[in-house]
Order: sequence, then structure tokens, then C-alpha cells
Amino acid sequence: MIFIILFVAFVLLSIRHLFFWKGMDFSPRYSNKPIFFGHRGERNKAPENTIASYRSAIKNGLNAIELDVMMTKDEKLVCSHNFDLERETNGNGFIDDIDYKDLAKVKTGTRFTISKQEVVPLLLDVVKLLPKNILINIEIKTKSIFDLKVAIKVAKLIQNGKISQRVIVSSFNPLVPRIVKLVSKSIPTGFIYEQAKYFKGVFIAQPDSLHPEAEFITDKLVKFCKRRNMRINAWTVNNVYARDWLNSKNIDGIITDNPTLAEKIN
Repeated sequence: MIFIILFVAFVLLSIRHLFFWKGMDFSPRYSNKPIFFGHRGERNKAPENTIASYRSAIKNGLNAIELDVMMTKDEKLVCSHNFDLERETNGNGFIDDIDYKDLAKVKTGTRFTISKQEVVPLLLDVVKLLPKNILINIEIKTKSIFDLKVAIKVAKLIQNGKISQRVIVSSFNPLVPRIVKLVSKSIPTGFIYEQAKYFKGVFIAQPDSLHPEAEFITDKLVKFCKRRNMRINAWTVNNVYARDWLNSKNIDGIITDNPTLAEKIN
């Protein structure tokens, strides 16, 4: 009888944990919303995910940035959206297959003039040079569902004060927010998705914020997030009409390539 009672209690607690969680309250990060995040910095003015790009976004009025993080073969955390070097750099191969000393010889931003091209920066070099009052959405890039080492390393850097800015740690991988919370429950997390079928991952991720592609924002989704105390940061929004529509929905954050959207809100 005791075994049956314990089993039923376990099942009920598991169901409650899976379907009825609520996000943490991190209202101070959204005191003036919507917050505008520079998407990989200001990628139209400087190579994306570089110090120059992040600084440009801040210089042009944004108080938040979004950046991507992955790891080299020798486990150095770097800022890059792509694992493959051919897409944005003059190098070859994959970032996770080379040591940082070799990656440091590569220049990123090949669509820019040579004078504007940059090195792929180390995450710790980036945060040392950014203002302390900036909000950083750190997106963890993974190659597989159980590729969680980067998330753990980033969470430990935040926990140990090596990253002192206000942060949100987000990912398309729903296990990333969960593993971050295992390291520290005080770190705000986000779950990103770009197709409606992946929305179900939110029940695995149990994040503090939801980061959907803007076209998936509906009244139903807004109500769902409000019930779960989750913030909504929509991406990638680059025109006034989409911005104003999202603002009418009371969206918390807008990830954009266009910093001028932050200048006037209707």
C-alpha cells in the first residue's frame, strides 16, 4: 500500500513538474520594455559576433545584445554562429575541430573589406570589454541534443562571477536550459524555436523566457507565457511594422539587425 501511495505521489509530482512549472521572476531586466537586442551585435556594420559588432550595437543605442557561443577543440569558448568556417571566415574546417591558437589566425566577416574583418573572439575577452550594465542573451550552439559541455562551462562562468553582466542563457536545444539550472537556479534561461512543431520542447526546457521566431507570436502564445511567468523575446525583427505589432502584443524583447527600431515606439 505504501509503495502504491509513493508511486502515485511520484507520478503526480512528475506531471506537475513537466506541465505546470513557472519561470523565475527577473523583472529588473525588463524595466523598460520592449528591450532591443542587437542580433549578433550590429551585423550590418561589422562582422557578426565580434567585439566591433557588439560595440556598434551599443553605440547606436541598444542596451542588450545577442551573441552565439561554441567551443574550440581545446575547449576555449568563442563567439560564433557557425561551426563551419567557410560561411563567414577565410578559414576552412570546423571550429570544434581546431585549437584556438589556429582559429586566432582566421579572419571573420569576409563580406566586409579587409580592414573591417575581425578575429573570432573569446567569450571572456568580449565580456571584459562590454559595459557592466548591458544585458547579454548568450545563445549556446550545439551539434546534438546531449552536446552540453558549453552550456555547463558558461553557467559556471556566470556562477563564479567571471561574466558579471546581466544575462539570459538560451538555446534551440531544450536540454541546455535544464542543465544551466542544475548548475545555478539563479541564471535566467531561454528556449528558442523556429518551427511550430518544436514548440513542445518548451516542456523539456522549462525556461524563464521563450524566444520564438516573430511569425509564431499569437495571442494564445502570449497568454501561455503569461500563465507560466515566461518572458517573450521575438526574433529577428527588422521593420517598423513588425516592431509596432509586437509592441501592441506587449512583447518583452525584440532581437533585431536594425538598431534604429529602438528609437521610437508608437
